[in-house]
Amino acid sequence: MSSVALSLPVVTRTAPPGGLPSSTSHRFAPPPWDRDCPDWQRLDHKLSPAHLARRINAAVDQLDLTELFDAYAGTGSRAHRPDLLLKVALFEVQRKRLSPAQWHQDLQENEPCQWLAFGLCPSRSRLYAFRDRLGPVLDDLHNRLLGQAVAEELTPACRAALDGSTVAANSTRHRLLNQEGLTGRQQALDQAIQADVAGAAPAALPGWMAGTPQGRREQKEHYDEVQQQLTLRQQENQQRPASKRLAAKDVRVSPGDPEAVLGLDKLKVYRPLYNVQLMPDLDASLILAYEVFAQATDAATLPTMLERAEAAVGPSLEELLSDAAYATALDLAACAEAEVTLYAPYQENDFSATRAKRPPRQIPKSAFTWWEEEQVYVCPQGHRLECVDWEYERRKGGERLRMDAYRCAPQHCQGCPQQRQCTRSPQRGRMVKRSEYEHLVEALKERMQTEEAKALYKRRGQTVELGFADQKEHRDLRRFRGRGRTRARIEVGLIVLAHNILSVLTLRQEKDSSDSLATPVRSSA
Repeated sequence: MSSVALSLPVVTRTAPPGGLPSSTSHRFAPPPWDRDCPDWQRLDHKLSPAHLARRINAAVDQLDLTELFDAYAGTGSRAHRPDLLLKVALFEVQRKRLSPAQWHQDLQENEPCQWLAFGLCPSRSRLYAFRDRLGPVLDDLHNRLLGQAVAEELTPACRAALDGSTVAANSTRHRLLNQEGLTGRQQALDQAIQADVAGAAPAALPGWMAGTPQGRREQKEHYDEVQQQLTLRQQENQQRPASKRLAAKDVRVSPGDPEAVLGLDKLKVYRPLYNVQLMPDLDASLILAYEVFAQATDAATLPTMLERAEAAVGPSLEELLSDAAYATALDLAACAEAEVTLYAPYQENDFSATRAKRPPRQIPKSAFTWWEEEQVYVCPQGHRLECVDWEYERRKGGERLRMDAYRCAPQHCQGCPQQRQCTRSPQRGRMVKRSEYEHLVEALKERMQTEEAKALYKRRGQTVELGFADQKEHRDLRRFRGRGRTRARIEVGLIVLAHNILSVLTLRQEKDSSDSLATPVRSSA
């Protein structure tokens, strides 16, 4: 993001803190300080004009927080001001302080935090509750902000990049349970709870079991949720092809965060993790869409990311840059439906580069020519492969892809001079398969050979890779602080929202500066 100094509005100390709609004021308790308070004024005079706290304060004041205020019903005791807590949360995530426990500490010790919150100091439990309350409203805040950026012509939002990265879940990798281990724990809990009901003195408890009757009852409910997740994974494992199916004892779940998937992180460590997807804008320092998936790979995430981007910026997205993991037939079909042109290498990565150096086991499918008008393949020897069968292949995410099978007549293969290089079963004839979206794959391959595509694709690494570097290095997003996919998504959403509101603030400043320079100065003569 640009380091241009921002000309922030001058603070009017006689006015009450803004951002609170008068129709909702009865729902919220006033903060301890106002702008006339000597404590707040003392901190106000100490903050530099371009301080991060001032930039966050100015940016949040320009957001429409109606949905956030409406999340509070106004019953019971009056709540803390959510706009002030949001400013603190965004300020903190910019400073690598991602946990509400850290926010609580800084509200007591950090002066910029105290200035933003007007002296508020909620308990840790209230800050954790506020973090959870942000879940349903973060998408609305994100979409409204980006919609305003497009309306103000700060970005055309027509070109973006896409990639994913795994982040460790808030759970240990050393105590993963299969069905046998989970059943043993559930039985031990049942016996302990029965002893609690009978009023018997507890026997020696294992280290993993809660030490109080109430804790054991809550733990029992949690392990029921763990069982549900393990059952789902067992069902998914049974639906896999036999070659990729795990043994029953190897299907495991993390008891600390059962939603987290088990897989290899960037350091090749097998652990519970989540997959964070980002779609940064190529033309502005903005992130158009984000999502957190409970899976270890990027497969089948592109359609969801297209939906997120359309919800934020409308149908303005025209070009999308990604790596080979997103260049599948179903992903290309999703892009075609959304009228988005995908730029990505097809089936090219480090492993495919290694395989390319080896001699092929058989003549590849690419050596066969497709005749569109006649709907047949032609082999290198000039023989036709007719469509003889079709089937639906199951893909990740529950989607199905139709595959048509084209086979050469056995008499041609049995007498062919390239028989050994082409097929292992000449008595049946060589077969190749073609998906229902093969024409989109072929168009992608042709597109990626053009000089325009090669030049554009160089922009991908300059955007999405920097986005993940910023999140992991400058925001410390290497391990989630909350447990469960919902809290992981809130954490990423706060980081993205903080990044975007500061970027919009900078883009507005730069646009105002360029407009003022472009305005001709009239002579007084």
